[in-house]
Amino acid sequence: MRYRVAALALLLALPACELLQNTTTTPPSKLGGGTVTPPATGGRTQISLSNVSAKPGQTAQITATLGSGGVRVAGTQNDIGFDPRQVAIARKGNGKPDCSANAGIGKEGTAFSFQPPGCAGAACTGIRALVLSLSSVDAIPNGSVLYTCTVQVAAQASAGKQPLRLSRVGFSDPAGKALGGGGVDGSVTVAK
Repeated sequence: MRYRVAALALLLALPACELLQNTTTTPPSKLGGGTVTPPATGGRTQISLSNVSAKPGQTAQITATLGSGGVRVAGTQNDIGFDPRQVAIARKGNGKPDCSANAGIGKEGTAFSFQPPGCAGAACTGIRALVLSLSSVDAIPNGSVLYTCTVQVAAQASAGKQPLRLSRVGFSDPAGKALGGGGVDGSVTVAK
């Protein structure tokens, strides 16, 4: 129990720490429906967002994938920033981000919120994702999809690549210790 509390405390403290800002340096490769950077590139722990395509007014699914870099990762945190005039994470009927945790990794405490706190509509310029469990500090397997989000392309979106920027990326091991790492941005290519 002590380790679970330590891991949860670390993940909740990460927003203030801003462990690592975005550092996109690895070229993407094709994996599945979108493109993501291979999970364990260079032995570095990272979260990679997929790259997708959609037309104005349409939606697309993006994924966040863990590259463990050879270390045991029990929980993660990250923000995804976007320009709501172009693309945005869609909103569920309850007002929460339209994102869902990968049930297969056993992190039932995973939660999502719009950023900045208290924002509404076009004032929301990002989301925060916390991937954790209150009952298990088991390591997440390398290459696992952490979560999936629906991205809404604005009806008046400009053609071309619209970025989805990762920031405040953080990781915790099963003992609650902070781990170094980073993130690889994703994008939505708007096709007219």
